[in-house]
Amino acid sequence: MSVIKEPKPFHREFELERLILFSDAVFAIAITLLIIEIKLPALPGKMPASGYWDLLRPTAIEFLTFTASFVFIGNFWVRHLHLCRFLQNYNEGLIHRNLFFLFFIVSFPFSTSAILHTSAHFMLPFFIYLCNLTGCLAALFWISYYVFQKNPQLSVPGHHTEKELLYQRCKYGFLTAATGFTCIAMTYFLYPENTAYQRVSYMVIPVLGLFNYFRLKIKKRNTLRLVHKVEANN
Repeated sequence: MSVIKEPKPFHREFELERLILFSDAVFAIAITLLIIEIKLPALPGKMPASGYWDLLRPTAIEFLTFTASFVFIGNFWVRHLHLCRFLQNYNEGLIHRNLFFLFFIVSFPFSTSAILHTSAHFMLPFFIYLCNLTGCLAALFWISYYVFQKNPQLSVPGHHTEKELLYQRCKYGFLTAATGFTCIAMTYFLYPENTAYQRVSYMVIPVLGLFNYFRLKIKKRNTLRLVHKVEANN
């Protein structure tokens, strides 16, 4: 009867490194696929100066959309990097949750190309893009909860303050996006013809984002004060 042996520590460390390197490769591929579809249109030899803007406007919109998605993916990579910094081990649950996160990362080229087809009477591509963003934040929160709350043995010992602040950041990021996405979707469902309400609903995400940003800053300041107070007493 064969028995599967537990990998040696240095093998385990190498496997964890492979998991992180694979994730980085997915990020790189997603960013590359974003830009690869953007091409300049065929420019005629002679054209009035005002005509160039009309010709290049679709490409400019594509490039702005690429820039926004690049910023989002870069931000998700930084958060993923911060999570991986505290990892010392892995298990099947972490692998599955990481793949779930990478699914939404690699979906960015699709949702980015889809949002270019959004119009006042066809908002589905916009909601696909919002769903993509919310999915990334939900997956990051799921990973942070799994590592820091449910399986703390997967993370390096110590650094309790940094871990808690990172977990709270992932949690509030997900709650902000989920609440904003729900408010926008409900506004379009309940008031499909009221453009004023629809525009106001767009402000939910940035307002909640700013609220949670300052909330985390206050929490971080209070936590550091408590840590310094405890160290001073000791």
